[in-house]
Amino acid sequence: MLMAFKEPIRIRKEESKMSIKIRFFQKEEKLDSRAIGAGVYMVELLKDDEPLCSALPLYIGESVHMIKRCGEHLYDLFQDPRYLGLTSKNLSDEKLNLYFRVLEYLPSNVTEEERKKREKDYILKHNPITQNPNSDRQIREIQNKVKVVQNAMKKNWES
Repeated sequence: MLMAFKEPIRIRKEESKMSIKIRFFQKEEKLDSRAIGAGVYMVELLKDDEPLCSALPLYIGESVHMIKRCGEHLYDLFQDPRYLGLTSKNLSDEKLNLYFRVLEYLPSNVTEEERKKREKDYILKHNPITQNPNSDRQIREIQNKVKVVQNAMKKNWES
């Protein structure tokens, strides 16, 4: 579960150019219609010149309406980039891509308990770096979350 912060960093549009690319449930240049329904989704970070296999899994979640929930995540991210372990500098980096994608579509009659179980299975499989390994909870301490993500970016993308 992503959590909002009590004291967000406010980014004034005149101070920060938002150049990060957002790929919001795109599949073959179109909206992945599965995102409108229930399922498990992932938020990943990728650098333009890096292979897809180097994407950093940031967060995995579940929702009965994935696209709506991820819209809320996106809003919270732009209110405070630390929400996903990013910085305002990251948001202005035109070489970064933030991907929202469906991991698994689930029929609407699937219970929340089953969605949570599938979510935890994907968390164990993909090991998103802002989440605790056996939980849907994010790293609580904001500075630690930012440190983890920034260190992973340096390790994976800077030689």
